[in-house]
Amino acid sequence: MRRFSTTANESHHSDRQFQQSDETQSNNPIFIGDNGIALETISSNTSDDSSRSGYSTQESSHLMTSTNPPKNRWRIASTILFNFTSGFSDAAPGALLPHIESYYNINYAITSCIWVSNAVGFILIAAFSHKIQPWFGKRNSLPIGNALSCVMYAIVASGTKFPVVVLGFFFGGCGLAMVAAQCNIFLSRLDKQSKYLAYYHGSYGIGATISPLIATSIVNSGVSWNLFYLILLGLMVITAINLYFSFQNADEDLKPWDHDEAVHSSSTSVELENLDSRITNTTNNANTTTQTSEMVLALQSHVTWLIAFFCLCYQGAEVSLAGWIVTFLLDYRHSDANSTGYIASGLWGGLTLGRLLLTRPIHKYIGLRRGVFIVSLVSIILVLLTWVVPVIVVEAVLVSLAGIFIGPNYPLLITYAALPGLIPRKIQVVSITIMTAFGSTGGALFPFIVGVLSQKVGTFVVLPVFIVLYAFMVFLWMLLPNTERQNKQNQTQLNFWERIW
Repeated sequence: MRRFSTTANESHHSDRQFQQSDETQSNNPIFIGDNGIALETISSNTSDDSSRSGYSTQESSHLMTSTNPPKNRWRIASTILFNFTSGFSDAAPGALLPHIESYYNINYAITSCIWVSNAVGFILIAAFSHKIQPWFGKRNSLPIGNALSCVMYAIVASGTKFPVVVLGFFFGGCGLAMVAAQCNIFLSRLDKQSKYLAYYHGSYGIGATISPLIATSIVNSGVSWNLFYLILLGLMVITAINLYFSFQNADEDLKPWDHDEAVHSSSTSVELENLDSRITNTTNNANTTTQTSEMVLALQSHVTWLIAFFCLCYQGAEVSLAGWIVTFLLDYRHSDANSTGYIASGLWGGLTLGRLLLTRPIHKYIGLRRGVFIVSLVSIILVLLTWVVPVIVVEAVLVSLAGIFIGPNYPLLITYAALPGLIPRKIQVVSITIMTAFGSTGGALFPFIVGVLSQKVGTFVVLPVFIVLYAFMVFLWMLLPNTERQNKQNQTQLNFWERIW
């Protein structure tokens, strides 16, 4: 339990004035739970012990958990199934890339167009992210996104002309964008969110680990590469059904956690309405929330842009490494063509273990901010060793180890983005959709750049590109406000070292 203090980085002094003004006007301060939801006001006449007791009682009733509302357990399982399918889908091109090139008789650069097309779909949906949920609601927008993904898998499975396949990846980008941001937001608002986000993003890694194994086995047995996408079509149909029925009535029973105004007393509602206005004014320099759309508010927040470019670099590095490491090993280490595809599974397997086994302990014992610094620097060292050690067995081990430390970054980022005081809850959906759109853009742009560079100088460029992207990502993380420390210490003024570490 802690007393609320606004932590927007732009105006620490004005935030402190807001808090002091409230304390002089009211003896009933607002207390904020760990998930950022305001609890009942607690009278200052009550002793500290009784206040804490009251907080505990009311916190348990207001937190969103796996059983509150009752359908949340099914919803969590459905989102995990969706991300498993997403990972299964995203990891396939890396293992199938040599077969796609030979099937269509195209070079590296042209093949990379599938990633660019996918990103364009993501960006298009991000531009309308603040409208999609009001138009369709949670229950309908999720299966619509799944349906667009099914269109992609059906097109690719047909083995039609390459330009049509590129168009199919565009539909796939639209579909993933509609679903991914809402799943991240839903899970980030749960109590113990880092645990569920670890399961969610870990399931992505499991799907990405299995996918290259199955894809490599299929093409080695003489089956055409495109038929692999029939498996994905079946998985996405099952996912769509689960999401549709699990999120039935979600717009009503999840409404108390959709905004900062989720309160249960009139006095708290009045206080929190003023509080939300302060956050909006401080973070976005807007005079009133009614005159500016949520999209504009999100775009005006510098935190949105820092997180978006962080995600651009992260997914650009991750997908580039996963997509081109097999081709690099074939070209420069002269590895066996029938078995090298399995090394991609080692990378994704490491990523899965990292997300499942490291995310929660890092959050609990090290902290989100420090944890991202540590796993990022270790990832850079391991990829650098992969570049300089020309032994295929050692490289396979190093790639798998790199995956372990690459994995936790994304769920740690989502958990950090959901911390109270970093992004106002009312624009979290839009901000995180922008973030995921930038991530998808990075996951398309940089593999494409690697493909173009590989055509000119060789596929080894995937490793220095990864290192440069991760170094810039660490720099962006340093620029983000240290909300974790501010919330813990209940202060807005931090020295240089405290702002970074």
